[in-house]
Amino acid sequence: MKSSIETLFLVIPGLFSAGAFAVEEDFWDRSYQQCFQSADVVVEGRVIGYEKVGYNGNEKFGYSHYLISIEVLKSIKGFEGSNLKYHVWYEGKKHDIEGNSLFCLCANDKGEYGDPEGFGRLSLGTSYQSYLAKRAAGKIKPIDEQGKYYVPYCGA
Repeated sequence: MKSSIETLFLVIPGLFSAGAFAVEEDFWDRSYQQCFQSADVVVEGRVIGYEKVGYNGNEKFGYSHYLISIEVLKSIKGFEGSNLKYHVWYEGKKHDIEGNSLFCLCANDKGEYGDPEGFGRLSLGTSYQSYLAKRAAGKIKPIDEQGKYYVPYCGA
């Protein structure tokens, strides 16, 4: 039979990990909601090519500018078509750009798309699937545009 001290050592880590999981889940729910709520264009897509346009910086610090081509697998908001290109700036010189993602992009008056902060590419994994299920069930509320968690993807 386990003592109450042994039981306590088994229960406490579980409580902390459940709390950490809830915080992480809240983070991803907010990230996906921020995308859906404030990006001009939201698509599920697959990178089919990219071109490094340039690098602005020195040996220690700088940003790489890419023009990324994606095949649109599912258009969610603001875009109709099968392919699009967008501009992105990532810190550093080399990047892994391949794969499928949720793309949260901004449109400009020239008809170009961009991810100005470099955070507009989110996973299509389990956190996304969980977010979609909660959204469909009405458990995701819009982020308060005056609140501390609102950081618009695109400028006004």
